[in-house]
Amino acid sequence: MQYSRETKIQKNHNRQLRDVDRLANYSFIFLTIFLFILEGQSGDHLRILIAFFLAVSLSLTAFLINWITLGGVYAAIVFGTVILGFGGWILALLVLLFFISCSLLTYPIPADNRELTNALRTNSSAFRRNGLQIWSNGYWVALFAILYFLFQNEIFLVLAVSALATATADTWSTELGTRQQGRTYLITSFKKVEPGTNGGISVKGTMGAFWGTLLIGICYMILHGGTRLEFTTIIIISGFLGSVSDSYLGACYQNNNLTKNHWINRYFDTDESLNHAVNFAASGIGAIIALFLIQLT
Repeated sequence: MQYSRETKIQKNHNRQLRDVDRLANYSFIFLTIFLFILEGQSGDHLRILIAFFLAVSLSLTAFLINWITLGGVYAAIVFGTVILGFGGWILALLVLLFFISCSLLTYPIPADNRELTNALRTNSSAFRRNGLQIWSNGYWVALFAILYFLFQNEIFLVLAVSALATATADTWSTELGTRQQGRTYLITSFKKVEPGTNGGISVKGTMGAFWGTLLIGICYMILHGGTRLEFTTIIIISGFLGSVSDSYLGACYQNNNLTKNHWINRYFDTDESLNHAVNFAASGIGAIIALFLIQLT
């Protein structure tokens, strides 16, 4: 009876997550069609169509090599179309860099061929990104890409890249910080915790966050030859601070012993949904920090 009840709860939770995923897909599909018809010029139409076909090709390839789930394919097609169609080639290349680098870091690295075979069998689906993971990291990137298309102001492109830098820094921090055992401390109290604990920080993880956001910032500067140096600096700073906010939110809301009976559990009742919410909030915070720094310059 208990097993049936837990299975029913899990099925209901999975259904709710799929509904959120579909809502994001449908919302951006509507915006894409709307802007394609009413705002796009002939050159924009061609780029959006190219973006769609490239997104389909790359998403199916990622699915075939077990980098994303089937649900992730739908989200990746919509997301990729928006990013290239409205954000342009610079943002699209940076998103591709984020996805490839984070997928390679997430993939298990066993010691020998036997462990590699076992890892492939065990983790072939565990590390794949689903639709919600794509949108929790990419929602703000896609939104600012659309605003950049509408207003043609580089500030919106910088905000999109800053949100992306936050997602990159967070993933690099998590993966590099947990690959080997080391001293890890909770960001809110600096008490020693096990590596992989939500909200835990370490020297390796912090350096991973810095190198991740530095990669995005430098590549943006190289690809966008005419950008102001302060925009590159803002991307690097906001991406790093955004990843710090992710750790802080994780410490406050993702540790069961700290959030038991907390109001947030009423809305995010599983670790998976809570993790998506934290990633979504952190990437938005990274963009807000960038906007604040832009106003200071």
